[in-house]
Amino acid sequence: MYQEPLTLFQEEEEYSVPPVHLAEPTITRIECFQLDGELSDQLLPGHGTDCQCGLLTITTSHGTCGLGQFEVPCSNLRGDFVQWAVVFQRLKGLTLRDGLDYVHQKEKTWGEVRTQIIEIALTELCDNLAPMSRHEKERGLSLDRTYLFAHSGAYISF
Repeated sequence: MYQEPLTLFQEEEEYSVPPVHLAEPTITRIECFQLDGELSDQLLPGHGTDCQCGLLTITTSHGTCGLGQFEVPCSNLRGDFVQWAVVFQRLKGLTLRDGLDYVHQKEKTWGEVRTQIIEIALTELCDNLAPMSRHEKERGLSLDRTYLFAHSGAYISF
């Protein structure tokens, strides 16, 4: 005897891969921009003269973006800006939940500043998972990559 067609269809659905839009997003790109004086003044008014200002962006497999602006005292930078930011590359490919767990594991090693920057970006990213959230609409300047590149002294991408 043959099974009912509906039964066959339901069994096939159980083994199918979930649609991409339902899968948990993973971190696909991390970028750090070391900002010049003009953009630093605009995004972080009142920043210290003995610091490096920057912007960290995290993008997911769903195309959602989270940002973290930062001001790092030069005394906290061991090596150059790229060496300071390279620790973030381990987050690429992780889910947002796993990324936050990893950040908490590395908090002592990374220090307070780096930990806060990545936590802010990941938290904003979680908030922005709804398409074209209010924050993304308000931040047109921060997402203009041409402007960011024109006003960056250093850049690193993973």
